[in-house]
Amino acid sequence: MNTEQQNLPSAARAFVAALVARLRPAAREYNLAQWNLATTGAPEHRDALERLGAAYTRVLTDDPAEWQAIQQLYAGRAAIDDAGLRREVELLYTSFAAAQVAPEQIDRLAALEAGLTDLYANFRGTIDGAAVPNNTLNTTLRESDDSELRREAWEASKQIGPAARPGLLELVELRNASARALGFRDYYAKSLALQEIDEAELFALLDDLEARTREPFRALKRQLDAALAERCHVPLAELRPWHYSDPFFQEAPRTGAADLDGLFASQDLLALATRTFDGIGLEVRVVLARSDLFERDNKDQHAFCTHIDRLSDDVRVLCNLRPDARWMDTLLHELGHAVYDTYLGADLPYLLRTAAHINTTEAIAMLMGRLAINPEWLARVRGLDEATVRGVAAAARDEQRVAQLVFLRWGLVMVHFERALYADPRRPDLNALWWDLVERFQMVQRPDGRDEPDWAAKIHLAIAPVYYHNYILGELTASQLSHAIAARTPEGRLVDSPAAGELLRELFGLGAQLPWNATLERVSGERLSARYFVDDFVAAP
Repeated sequence: MNTEQQNLPSAARAFVAALVARLRPAAREYNLAQWNLATTGAPEHRDALERLGAAYTRVLTDDPAEWQAIQQLYAGRAAIDDAGLRREVELLYTSFAAAQVAPEQIDRLAALEAGLTDLYANFRGTIDGAAVPNNTLNTTLRESDDSELRREAWEASKQIGPAARPGLLELVELRNASARALGFRDYYAKSLALQEIDEAELFALLDDLEARTREPFRALKRQLDAALAERCHVPLAELRPWHYSDPFFQEAPRTGAADLDGLFASQDLLALATRTFDGIGLEVRVVLARSDLFERDNKDQHAFCTHIDRLSDDVRVLCNLRPDARWMDTLLHELGHAVYDTYLGADLPYLLRTAAHINTTEAIAMLMGRLAINPEWLARVRGLDEATVRGVAAAARDEQRVAQLVFLRWGLVMVHFERALYADPRRPDLNALWWDLVERFQMVQRPDGRDEPDWAAKIHLAIAPVYYHNYILGELTASQLSHAIAARTPEGRLVDSPAAGELLRELFGLGAQLPWNATLERVSGERLSARYFVDDFVAAP
């Protein structure tokens, strides 16, 4: 490739176009294989995912001369006057750098990733020898007052840990090897760098949030624990992880102050979601028609959104809907991802037709998910009368504040554990480290005498590595966007506000043309700040 300065733009454009022509079909086929496995659990789709994962990696790694040319182009990108093309070069570099793996490791990495994806999709914990789906386990943890039943459900949710641990640790080792070959400390450091996130700045922000939330969370947790102890008929000192409302204490326990599930028990969640997005001028019917929304055997029990092909409108959501508040939130959340992908700038080239960053698409998902207990949404969309809304609004607001603090403290567990995992996956005390962090950040007492790889029960460590900080950044961004909507739209709200939809479409339409913080500044007026999240959820009500 001729990289003389006078020929650089045209040569770069041709080079990028040739690579995209190979990347696009490989990515599309891999995304389809992931969808097919998630929706069927069939062995042939697991095999296809492994094969296509390896094929996609080889597109990015098979030609050392091509990788060298990308590095040279990236190093000289300042000479490219076309800002869009220069950004394409930056994103091409991060895509290829993220995928660089020794040729002899490609097939093994693909096999491990496909095998773990299959395991998390198809594994069912057992109680008394009977397989139990995650939705049922979660329902027990949310609703049962029987400590023994709760313990059985919690332990069943962790049974996947020993099954996932060997493959997950091998995967961590291989990821580290690929990162160190490129000169990074480990895969964690590599991933942050390629996500355009400064590690020192990130952990300074997280440390600040931890300090700001420590005492407010401690005070809230005392109240939660008192309510849980009374509800489950146990002394405070005997509260253990199974007394909380999900397997990881990442959601706020239900204390009975507001029957939020009851608000959705007889509701059509799809109709409510469609009405929500109609109110801000965003269409979701086509997405819903392509999606897989209800639970069944052999289907992935989690929820996600996928964009099968960036240059098409083939956006799909997977859920396992039940008529309760959790799944209302989840459906709105996943459709938040979906509208972002749907309304990406139609004229953007392939490499730029994606979200500005992982944390910006998470922000939209979180912004939408928060509506499920928003008083205006409950009145306008759910259709509750004023007295009913007034009766649940204060309790719902309290639960939302608790939920945000609970999730933030849980997120700190994940971020710190994953960083330590990649720093030394062979350390013998990983099981104990997990519970050390749980006790430190979540203030939950570990089960007596337990020494199991409970950390390996968390799917993100295997198939969404070095991702969890983006949930935290997404919550901060969601609060910042919420304040921008309040300040910049005539209605001053998200619900039933076409102007809010216009503001969001401005964000979506930018795609990845700018680094994520510059995109946020363009839309909200400033770069990311924690102050809006702190004002919303940390300061005392």
